[in-house]
Amino acid sequence: MYQVKITVFDDGHQELKQHENIWTVVKTMFNGGKVQLINSVDKNIKIRSISTWKTERIDENASLCNPQMEYT
Repeated sequence: MYQVKITVFDDGHQELKQHENIWTVVKTMFNGGKVQLINSVDKNIKIRSISTWKTERIDENASLCNPQMEYT
């Protein structure tokens, strides 16, 4: 299991914008084309199916600084 954030809220998922945007992938379907999610803060909130391209994986080890940015 890994965590994602939703980047595209459509197809009846607009009401979920008000919740913390951290989701745990509990199941992958259709060769990874869709995922089933549970909200990481409120485990009662579930998404039975959403296209994978509408989500972005959260990298636990990501740095807060962007290494591609140039600082002057």
